[in-house]
Amino acid sequence: MKSETPVVKYLADYKAPTHKIETVELEFHLDDTKTQVYSKMEVVPVNGQTLELNGEELILKSVKVNGEEFKIFNEEKEILTLSALPTEKFTLEIHNEINPKANTALDGLYKSGGMFCTQNEPEGFRRITYFIDRPDNLSIFTTKIVADKKDYPFLLSNGNLIEKGELDDGKHFAIWNDPFAKPAYLYALVAGDLALIEDTFTTKSGRDVKLQVFVDKGNEDKSHHAMESLKKSMKWDEDRFRLEYDLDIYMIVAVDSFNMGAMENKGLNIFNSAYVLASKETAEDHNFFGIESVVGHEYFHNWTGNRVTCRDWFQLTLKEGLTVFRDQEFSADLNSRSVCRINDVINLRAAQFPEDAGPQSHPIQPKSYIEMNNFYTMTIYEKGSEVIRMYHTLLGEEGFQRGMDKYFELYDGQAVTTADFTNAMSVANDNYDFSQFRRWYDQAGTPVLDVTTSYDEAAKEFTLTVNQSTPATPGQPTKEPFHMPFVIGLLDSKGADMKLTLKNRDDQTDLDRGLLHIKADSEIFVFEGVSERPVASLNRNFSAPVVLRSDLTDNDFIFLMANDNDDFNRYEAGQTLALKNIHALLKDENFQIDDKFVQAWGAILKDQNIDEEFKAVCLGLPSMTDVASTIDIPNYRAIDEVKEQLYKLLASTFEQELVTIYNDLSTERDFKVDAKAMGERRLRGFTLSCLAKIDGHKELARKCYKSATNMTDMMNSLSVMVHEMLPGADESLKEFYERFKDQTLVMQKWLSVQASSCDDSTFDRVGELMKDEVFDMNVPNLVSSLIGTFARNKVQFNHESGRGLKFIAEMIRKVDAINPQSGSRLAGAFNDYRKMPPDLKEIARVELEAIVNDEKTSKNVFEKLSKTLDS
Repeated sequence: MKSETPVVKYLADYKAPTHKIETVELEFHLDDTKTQVYSKMEVVPVNGQTLELNGEELILKSVKVNGEEFKIFNEEKEILTLSALPTEKFTLEIHNEINPKANTALDGLYKSGGMFCTQNEPEGFRRITYFIDRPDNLSIFTTKIVADKKDYPFLLSNGNLIEKGELDDGKHFAIWNDPFAKPAYLYALVAGDLALIEDTFTTKSGRDVKLQVFVDKGNEDKSHHAMESLKKSMKWDEDRFRLEYDLDIYMIVAVDSFNMGAMENKGLNIFNSAYVLASKETAEDHNFFGIESVVGHEYFHNWTGNRVTCRDWFQLTLKEGLTVFRDQEFSADLNSRSVCRINDVINLRAAQFPEDAGPQSHPIQPKSYIEMNNFYTMTIYEKGSEVIRMYHTLLGEEGFQRGMDKYFELYDGQAVTTADFTNAMSVANDNYDFSQFRRWYDQAGTPVLDVTTSYDEAAKEFTLTVNQSTPATPGQPTKEPFHMPFVIGLLDSKGADMKLTLKNRDDQTDLDRGLLHIKADSEIFVFEGVSERPVASLNRNFSAPVVLRSDLTDNDFIFLMANDNDDFNRYEAGQTLALKNIHALLKDENFQIDDKFVQAWGAILKDQNIDEEFKAVCLGLPSMTDVASTIDIPNYRAIDEVKEQLYKLLASTFEQELVTIYNDLSTERDFKVDAKAMGERRLRGFTLSCLAKIDGHKELARKCYKSATNMTDMMNSLSVMVHEMLPGADESLKEFYERFKDQTLVMQKWLSVQASSCDDSTFDRVGELMKDEVFDMNVPNLVSSLIGTFARNKVQFNHESGRGLKFIAEMIRKVDAINPQSGSRLAGAFNDYRKMPPDLKEIARVELEAIVNDEKTSKNVFEKLSKTLDS
């Protein structure tokens, strides 16, 4: 049995630090196994003479106070306690040693290939030196780095470079100073022999900022999209939010071994190389889009996260939810706004809605945690963004911008809370009452809206009744009603929006935007002057992150598919109809698919007035996760088979139209990374996947693969061959391997496409791939690409024999021993534990209890799996 239960931290227990570290001078003498770290801190007592400093995996060499050796300390349980300290400001010097090469957790200072790099969010800095490692301790950092010049010609840290020079024995040094006070989680250091591309950006005030992107040598040609994305981000933030960059230099470093996507360290962003490197030969369109989005996200953090930061880690959504909203708006302004919104909601439903409904459910501002790394979740980020979007919907663009201006005016340079953000939004908008809206921060779970409609022809009145409820979640059996914006439209028989006038209600001011305020458990809205029975378009643009159930008929949804001027709801109507047919097929395999749905699907396919990417999105059937979320105990194999059956019917019915579109999009054209070109490739890939399901087109994917001139077309065709088990699949996999085996990022695609196949051969294939020289259990990206993909393969993970569950349980143990963050992410595969059939659930229980009770299990994995078992 596990002898010591990890300690739970509670928001309610928050206390301000006893001391403030105003400045810190760091000096590093870099060595693979014995890096020496010297820190010199100016410390101001705030409350008491005892100071507790965080530290993990450190070898303490000496402690000095005001230049004198200090012996009154106690070092235990990752805390260095200093007692009887001066009551006035004093100087604290600490010398310690660390072993970067042995740091496979990838927190603090570690080696990635031949490079030294850091990752300190949330609590990695304590692996570098003893410090008050919490976000409300803001300090001015100066860093001196000493290293061998031949092996580490670039020495980088936060802020501006103020001095560099040569030393004896082939060494050199660099000194960096960041003039902006920041918490330790934003500290960064990089040392390596890297390639560099440079550019400049001139701010609106006329300052020239040097831009640098560092990558492994040989990858320079894959770095230009990231640089262009950075320049677009800087201009967009000036234009949209009037926010200008504040240092003389902005650096991005691409790292192969990294736990996260990227990190917004002040002036020195460290990125997972997957979000920097891209060329048409090695990256798919979604990689190009992802790089633009993530580069934007980390840059936007300069103000929403760095200049204004979190008081404590319970406030994480303060910076992440807000910055995700900003990067989503950035992407929408640069690409198709409708498609971006649909994709964001698809992502939310696929990952965050199940999180809300599972054992890891938590509010966007959690009340407790064991391991903070476990709370970098879809809820904090994506649902947090939806909450920010609701502020924007409630206040409108101008009101939201006033609130953002007030936020920076009040809190620049401070560590604050989500309540402070709400306060800024309220103060800037005539003290808008957000008291009920704040429940979005405190209550977990996805609200459900049940909507009924009625029309009184004689009175010319249309009634909309909205009932809201939220299912119980762990620790929150009952919920209070939320305040949410509910945007609607009423369409007449020609598809035009009717004028909205509410009867006997005062809240008419937002009706020009179709905005209704849902605040009570039940709301009744009566619209007067409605000349004919309308079709209601509900929750337009997904104005509230809810599950919507309504009494709209199939004919209503078909009408909305064809006529709604809200693109999201055109998409949503098609998804609703498809889901109804999938459910019917699951209950009765002989069910006759509704021909009205088939023809409506075909009408979208043939519609030449909508762009290609929007068309491809609308034609896709609901994901397996979407279908499973509506079933108590889902049979994933049956869901897969039913979706396959429906796709075959649709493809067979509109074979000629699919062939025409595919051929039209197959004509030779220049490769571009823009919305139109990416939309064309997406639709071409979709039509290929449909045609591959019917006889007469089985060879098409192989031909597409052989003629592909870019990675998007190559992976589209390879995926179709592997997943449909078509002729040429094995041959293509071998060719792909021989061509790209030396490129790790590309081989991650090769691993994923095989691990995601629903065929029963996948289990043995994954086992063989783990033995291949391209796979390395120490690299998080590779673990995610192969093992993580298999864990997300619902059919194979939930295999009837239980072998998928046992395999992932075994992998959790192995990965956890190397990197607890990766182990914890893998443990999320069991989030559907309580929805498993009894035989699989018993197998899972035995496996999970063994992991939870194992002394070697990290607190990361312990926290996740113990919650899973409790569910």
